[in-house]
Amino acid sequence: ALPPGTDDASIRVLCEAEEKLGGVVRARFEAAIMANDKGGVSRFAKLFHPLGLAREGVEKYTEFIRRSLAERCATEFRNLVPTSGAKRADAEPSPYAQALTSTFMEIADIVQEHQQSVEEEFGSDNFIVVLRGMVDEADTQALKVIEKFAKDNAKVFKQQAGCDIHEVGLVLEETALMTQRTQQFHSYVQNVAAGVVEMISDKEAWRSALPAGCDEETGLVRETKLARRVQELVNEYVMVENSYLQQSVDKAVRETDDLDPADPFQLTTTLVDDVFFIIHESLRRAVSTFEVQAVGAILNCVSEVIGEQLKAALQGNLNKSKGAYNNWVSHPKNIATPPKGKHPLESLFFDAEGKPRTNLSSAASWPHSLNNLQQCLENIDLLKASTEAAFEENFPHDGPDKDKLPMLHNLLGMALDDKKAEFDSMHVTHCKDGVNMFLGHLRPTLEPLSKLDYSIDEARYADLQVNDPFAKAFVSQTDVVYQHVKAVINAASCEEIMRELAARIVKRLEREALSKRFSLLGALQFDGDVRVLCSFFTSVSEQALRHMFARLFEMSSLLSLESLDELREVLAEVRSWKLTSEEIRRLVVSRTDLPATEAQLNLLIPS
Repeated sequence: ALPPGTDDASIRVLCEAEEKLGGVVRARFEAAIMANDKGGVSRFAKLFHPLGLAREGVEKYTEFIRRSLAERCATEFRNLVPTSGAKRADAEPSPYAQALTSTFMEIADIVQEHQQSVEEEFGSDNFIVVLRGMVDEADTQALKVIEKFAKDNAKVFKQQAGCDIHEVGLVLEETALMTQRTQQFHSYVQNVAAGVVEMISDKEAWRSALPAGCDEETGLVRETKLARRVQELVNEYVMVENSYLQQSVDKAVRETDDLDPADPFQLTTTLVDDVFFIIHESLRRAVSTFEVQAVGAILNCVSEVIGEQLKAALQGNLNKSKGAYNNWVSHPKNIATPPKGKHPLESLFFDAEGKPRTNLSSAASWPHSLNNLQQCLENIDLLKASTEAAFEENFPHDGPDKDKLPMLHNLLGMALDDKKAEFDSMHVTHCKDGVNMFLGHLRPTLEPLSKLDYSIDEARYADLQVNDPFAKAFVSQTDVVYQHVKAVINAASCEEIMRELAARIVKRLEREALSKRFSLLGALQFDGDVRVLCSFFTSVSEQALRHMFARLFEMSSLLSLESLDELREVLAEVRSWKLTSEEIRRLVVSRTDLPATEAQLNLLIPS
């Protein structure tokens, strides 16, 4: 303020001097800008604030920074792949994403370089003006890159025929990377702006002067042109990614599935690894965009690909290979242990003339097809775990999108859990088909069971101890089948097949026990048969199968009682019986040497 009593002439002189000085500062500032003299720009910019021209100084300073940024970006833009398609020998793998990243890094460097000086000379509120200018320039420069990217890859985005699938994959990778970089840039700028706003003392006055469309927490535009264009790009990306995923999986299941007949340890074909690699890469790209909607859309497509394309391919291969394998495996020589180094399925891979078949796929081998199905179950779990880890990495609990994590995990579960359940049910069904194929080898050893008389005397019992007509022969032949299954089928499917076989044998024995007559010695023989079978199936399984024999052990226990008093004691015990009252009655009645009247049975075994 001027001192009291200053005359008008003096005031006029001072004003003219101030105006002249302002003109000189503007002229020198403009000259420094034109000369790209950073030192001069910084020196003259500091004079705007004392002259009461702070806002004008900030605007001119921002203009200088934007011009400098534009010049640097122009160099990057010129280095991009020409529209003609001629690619530079020294080009980066993702040139458009690299150019976009360079733009954003330039802005970050400018913020680091100029933030302190701007805030000191013009105040924190004016640095927000600079940031707005930077964001606006980012829109201008980044949009040039994106539009050129879209134009140069229009054939891919329009999904025109003749696009090389490898080229499409590269475009998708770059699209995801560009989206990611844009998201990271916006997050960075907003964090910087929010930190600056915190330093502003009179926030109410500052907010009241904000331009329309600006966020009160950051002072920046709520939605930039770049953000809108990137969202459009993401929508195009999703459509292309879905199409690419479907085409790639179709190629993997129809054209490139390969079975190696020379490797006895390779139980699967290339189909499953190829398909899940494709799926994993699509999900990885989607998650890397940081766009929740893109992730949800790709998860839906993944679910369809697994539930329709992959499932149909697996089912088709199992159906095609079943007939040939069923015929092949019916010959005892084909399930015998092969010579060392020979493939257990070797003769399956020869034609009727004895010549090796070529271009083999899973459709040529039922065991390989079943192994593929089981591997899918394992791979779905692995896919889910890796995707969950990607969610945690790209949408961290302390990040801006932390509230979206539960939704993402829910979408992932919806996409994969039902498909796994379908595959699991399908696996059980085809393991049962496998048991049907192997039963042909076991029926001859089961036939004596139908004719076996358990109402025997001591002489017959002694003979049976030496000449076992059923259990040991059955176990011996079942072990031959088991050794073949173990050699050509994965452990989980082998377990399921042996469990299903055990279940069927148990049911058969239960039916026989409820239809035969027993002496005490016959009951002991039956108990021995049950124990031989239980011991075998338990020994070849990693799972506990003894519970499957629980009813048979109850039967043999009841049949082995020597008197009605023992029966009374057993039935008086507090226990949960697997057998029904009617079955207990039938077993007691079947004992030829344990007479019991109807009245006694009614008293001991109430219905």
